[in-house]
Amino acid sequence: MNTTTVQPLDAGRLLPGPNQDYRLIAAPVELLDEVGSTNDELASRLTARREIDHLTALLTEHQVSGKGRRERVWTAPKYSSAVVSFVVRSEQGGSRLPPDSLHWVTQMLALAGRAAIRETTGLPATLKWPNDLLVHGRKVAGILARVVPTGTQRLDVVVGIGINVNIDAADLPVETATSLRTEAGQDVDRTELLIRLICEFRAYANGFFAAGGDPSRSVGKKPSLLDEVRAALDTLGRRVRVELVDPGSNFTGLARTIDDDGSLMVLRDDGMVETVSVGDVVHLRPENGTWADAAESESP
Repeated sequence: MNTTTVQPLDAGRLLPGPNQDYRLIAAPVELLDEVGSTNDELASRLTARREIDHLTALLTEHQVSGKGRRERVWTAPKYSSAVVSFVVRSEQGGSRLPPDSLHWVTQMLALAGRAAIRETTGLPATLKWPNDLLVHGRKVAGILARVVPTGTQRLDVVVGIGINVNIDAADLPVETATSLRTEAGQDVDRTELLIRLICEFRAYANGFFAAGGDPSRSVGKKPSLLDEVRAALDTLGRRVRVELVDPGSNFTGLARTIDDDGSLMVLRDDGMVETVSVGDVVHLRPENGTWADAAESESP
């Protein structure tokens, strides 16, 4: 039986207007009742050269054709998730992000999602390389970005996140998935979660521009983006299986760190160090036990 809580978002608090939450004042936010994919919708607007403000946030109550990496389908019941995509314009106020820095947008949204989950629920969310969020070892959110050419020499980015919020464990598709409701033992305010997420992502994006798109550069008293990602990655120090486009090239080993360009450095079982820039990573469960056992051993 599906016991997902049916509670619409508080549009007044999210959208521009007299009741918009003070933390979002001047933030361009749009809410659709249903859409195929928030990422696809924003990308199509950019491709059509429609005017879209930098850091526009597109939310939906129901995403019916969401996709993850390698075109995997991602769906969830209406009113159960926190789904939002952002437009990141690569030129702002005379500043321009280097093209080779744009992939860091995924990590910025991952950090923003991690912070929003922790602030809203107190749950110990962590990052899994390259684009997932975990709680107690199980996937609670996925992130996907795409670069969109919007001019002769200009590239912009659309990046989106889908967080499993008020979904019961029995309604989750796989053993390795979880939801905030499952982990917290109670319903979670999706509106508050999204407000915090939007604010956090805007702060990360503004800081990245201030750093000139350099992930190793600190701005003000905050650590660099690179240092924050390294500290938040649950993947580091774990035995992993790296799955590449060519299955014959898959391998296992120990995830050691991420390079300055965001690539994962893995000490293979054969003793070689491999740099992985594109691929999926599976955290290997203990040889004896279950994912639940692993989650308990990982809790602080």
